[in-house]
Amino acid sequence: MEAASATDLRVDTHLAKFSQGSVVVLTALAFLLSWPPLVLITGLLLAWSALWPTVGPFTLLYRHVLVPSGLLKPRLVEDDPAPHRFAQGVGATLLLVAGLVLLLTAATTVGWVLDLLVFVLSFVNLTVGFCAGCLVYYYLGKLGLVPRVRYEGGFHWRGVR
Repeated sequence: MEAASATDLRVDTHLAKFSQGSVVVLTALAFLLSWPPLVLITGLLLAWSALWPTVGPFTLLYRHVLVPSGLLKPRLVEDDPAPHRFAQGVGATLLLVAGLVLLLTAATTVGWVLDLLVFVLSFVNLTVGFCAGCLVYYYLGKLGLVPRVRYEGGFHWRGVR
């Protein structure tokens, strides 16, 4: 495995918070408006962000609108982006399943529970800085099921030492 450069091991925490806040707002709106297409759209946006992070919709809006307008400023910290992309992928999967369940079946309770699960996990990450998907990634790495986290110290809550 190639050694990661120092720039590969950084995460813009303000971009992460913007993405999490966007997911919180979109999943809450979908639930409050009882609008399943928004669940599916949010899942697609998250999947896009997880698969192609440099051109994901939240990244593009952040870099080309929010940062130039001075509303947000980048805050780069040492962190492995892989667990965060994994967490986005898990959220995307849950929302895509939720959207399909809501649109194609009568099991609406299952769909809305999945939507609200993503809402709660995103809200916890946004407000407390605890990324449940990152924790899962860390433990999967310890078991050898995914690449191990590439920075010293393993899993930690952002901002808490």
